[in-house]
Amino acid sequence: MELLAPAGSPEHLRAALDAGADAVYLGGKLFSARRFAGNFSNAEMAEAISEAHLHGAAVYVTLNTLIGDVEMRDLKAYLSFLETLPLDGLLVQDLGVAALARRLAPSIPLHASTQMTISNLDGALFMKSLGFQRVVLSRELSLPEIKKIVEESGVEIEVFVHGALCVCYSGQCLMSSFMGGRSGNRGACAQPCRMPYHLVDDKGHRYNHDGDYILSLKDMMGIERIPDFLGAGVTSLKVEGRMKSVEYVYNTVAAYRRAIDEAERGRQADTEPLVLSLKEEFNRGYASSYLDDHIGKHMMTALAPGNHGVDAGRAEQVKGAVFRFHSSIAEIPGKVTGISYETDHHTMAFVPMKDVEERKGTFTVRYNERPKEMGTVYFVVEGKKQSTAMKDRKGKIPLFLSFEALPGKHLTTTLSDDKGHEVILSSDYTAEKALSKVTSEEDIRKQLGRLGNTWFTLAGASIHNEGCMVPKSILNHMRQEGVEKITALRQEAHEKTIPGKRAISFTPLVTSPFKKEGPHVVVRTTSLDQVEEGLSLGLSHFLFGGETYDHRSIPVKDYEKALSLVKEKGGTITFALPRVVREKNRLKEDALISSLAALSPDGMMAEYPGVIHLWEKGKWTVPLLAGTSFNLFNGAAVKEIENWGLAGAMVSEEATIPQIRDMVKAASIPLSALVYGRTEMMVSEYCVINSVMGDRDKNHCPRYCMKGSYFLEDEKGARFPVKTDEWCHMHILNTRRLDMAPYLGALKEIGLTGFVLDLRAEKDAAPVMAAYRDIVSGKKKAPAPSSKGERDITRGHFFRGVL
Repeated sequence: MELLAPAGSPEHLRAALDAGADAVYLGGKLFSARRFAGNFSNAEMAEAISEAHLHGAAVYVTLNTLIGDVEMRDLKAYLSFLETLPLDGLLVQDLGVAALARRLAPSIPLHASTQMTISNLDGALFMKSLGFQRVVLSRELSLPEIKKIVEESGVEIEVFVHGALCVCYSGQCLMSSFMGGRSGNRGACAQPCRMPYHLVDDKGHRYNHDGDYILSLKDMMGIERIPDFLGAGVTSLKVEGRMKSVEYVYNTVAAYRRAIDEAERGRQADTEPLVLSLKEEFNRGYASSYLDDHIGKHMMTALAPGNHGVDAGRAEQVKGAVFRFHSSIAEIPGKVTGISYETDHHTMAFVPMKDVEERKGTFTVRYNERPKEMGTVYFVVEGKKQSTAMKDRKGKIPLFLSFEALPGKHLTTTLSDDKGHEVILSSDYTAEKALSKVTSEEDIRKQLGRLGNTWFTLAGASIHNEGCMVPKSILNHMRQEGVEKITALRQEAHEKTIPGKRAISFTPLVTSPFKKEGPHVVVRTTSLDQVEEGLSLGLSHFLFGGETYDHRSIPVKDYEKALSLVKEKGGTITFALPRVVREKNRLKEDALISSLAALSPDGMMAEYPGVIHLWEKGKWTVPLLAGTSFNLFNGAAVKEIENWGLAGAMVSEEATIPQIRDMVKAASIPLSALVYGRTEMMVSEYCVINSVMGDRDKNHCPRYCMKGSYFLEDEKGARFPVKTDEWCHMHILNTRRLDMAPYLGALKEIGLTGFVLDLRAEKDAAPVMAAYRDIVSGKKKAPAPSSKGERDITRGHFFRGVL
């Protein structure tokens, strides 16, 4: 089982290798999902690959962001450069990038990023059919789900084991970009989930009781579950942390290296000291709740989103300006700089060690903010600094040598390593009997063993000298040549193991053609009443179904009714499908999709890759379209889904008008865009309503969401509606409605055909439908944009791009 480590810079790379990583992932200066990490220049990347392969470690380059058409020239040059390197894998999110990588860098195995939201077996099988070597699963899956996908997919499966977690399904978050223009899909997330919010109802009542950081997840720690991962057959365990410290990388990888080695030997590691060492590094508190499908408030770091430190005890005897706590921790290796603790105001406070006195394990603390009685106290630890000097590396490669000097013979040296590689060197220099001073065996050993600035260390030496004087310069040259040759052998041995190009087995879909029409309004709804209302207003295009916002399932009879209503009026109806389907719900959803396909609607809209696998397997002829969850951001991505046989698509909600124009020019299929409605900012397995209202977890929830309306209120008073669907996913909607009515003319000019009104969160939808009908048809002019009365309106990213 591979231990995969983060490498945000060359220093991080060396720390990971030193600690025993089997592989590292790193990004270049462009197109990396950790834009603010140090990252690697082209020269540094080539050196990093050489250094890693010397250790037998793999290098995966992250190219897992969305790429705009204006960036394609740089992307193509970058891919051509990567093709010149012996890379072990390329991690991608953008479908256009994947298509270009197959053409320009065909020797590099492709890995499907977690940003692709592969959350079930159908998705993994589809990526395998596209020639992907590896799939990185969504972090929300439980161990039984992971095990099933591993057993039945036949593709390498990578899962996250340690580090920061997104509260939203990766690849589906728009909150950062809509709030501040920094896109998580572009590697520039501003982490709005780490900001404070209040849960409020429609009357303005606040429900927070245990802190305000109610979207801030604790970090993942799976070190105690290593045997379970091994038993599930997982290929690779990924540690998050390209923007963490060098010490964090070394200490975290070292802890997991020990746990994995013990598990692979069939032994249970003593994880208590390993857990303690992990807590000494930056952490927001730890949880592994997704692995057990145990999702609730215990996963949140509600009091503060920053570093927690090491659990020290509980605040007791709060009197006057002091409190006490008892700690059973015998020794903390790092330097304790202070303690943090929970306050009476549901916040975290810090006290430096100068204000803390200790006597026989009892600590007395002078505080400014009153602590919560029996609240948790933490030691804040400054971890041990790691020397970055090569001479101080602990993970060096053992080298064994033998040397022989015989009068009248060439000097010979044999070097071998721990993997059985051997190099035999013979110098041009002929040894002669020393006239005065014989070079001692100790001096020869010392000179040949000067390996301090390399990744090698002399583990054993056999020296034989029959009275010769041996020049130091000759020994230096032989040592250097030997190191170069043994390095090359090790690198070549690793590079022979890199998988070749994986064959594509996917057969493009053969479906009925989707109706090509001029510009038209599309009503997106889950309500039969809104379908009837739209028809009565003369609208003819509907997108029906998908997730509801009222925690109910849409029965098949409602789809049948919607189809009947629309067809009676000669209209067009497409059935929408959910954005995310976990493996535990896959069979139920697959059965529903099969039932819906049997109804023969005009089309069906996929939101996750597994649907395409179902279409291929079922040989269904209903036209299939791609929804916004596919994050179509460039013309190459559009051409890719065309090659799959998809009949239409919605463009990314982060695309600007010029970007959409480029996609339309590249497309042979009709493209649509969302132009009205409350944008889904997040879709999450976690539910903030359940968490704040105080129940144990989602498995014991009395469904508060069905008894009232709830919102997340930020520090500025903006309220984001919170909805739940039939799968108990939380959907956070934008506080402001998207409304592009004044700019429909510009959108028509660039060639968009579908103007989608998402009315799932609207009560009085008739005026909106009528207004858009009249503008798109040309019956009325679009209203002039105005700053007055538009405080609750957004234009999304049509005019402002994303970082």
